[in-house]
Amino acid sequence: METIPSFTIDHLRLKAGLYVSCKYVIGAETVTTFDIRVKRPYHEDVMTTGSVHALEHICATYLRNDPLWKDRIIYFGPMGCRTGFYLIVVGDVDTDTIRPLVERTFDYASEFTGDIPGATPKECGYCVDMDLEEAKNDAAMYYNVLIEGKKENFTYPKPRKKRQSKSDED
Repeated sequence: METIPSFTIDHLRLKAGLYVSCKYVIGAETVTTFDIRVKRPYHEDVMTTGSVHALEHICATYLRNDPLWKDRIIYFGPMGCRTGFYLIVVGDVDTDTIRPLVERTFDYASEFTGDIPGATPKECGYCVDMDLEEAKNDAAMYYNVLIEGKKENFTYPKPRKKRQSKSDED
């Protein structure tokens, strides 16, 4: 099988940030997937399931209600590794264009008060595993990455060139 694009990224060198993961053309439309990398893999602790689950509900609800983007949001959900989320939008979109939306989303999540949207047994498959305080802390930390970010927080690390072995040179 072919390797999927997200497995080709050097996660040992990846920083917390916002990245274009991949783009697909479906019919006449382009769909862009963003890697919202909240935690730096192998350098920071991963998010707890309670934080991930709360952020999934808060951020997905916010994004699907944003007046400028709600009709272009296809999906917002967690990565299995618990270091971030994927955001899928309609259109050929770059990080500079989506960044203000992601900033607003995580700023909102960092200050969220009240009941987490969709957090009842009738609305969610396992609503008891949510931690609002951890979610707010993770959101605030990530918001700071976005507003203080450098190029390395918005561009995937380039693959390192493989060294040729002595036998390759012969």
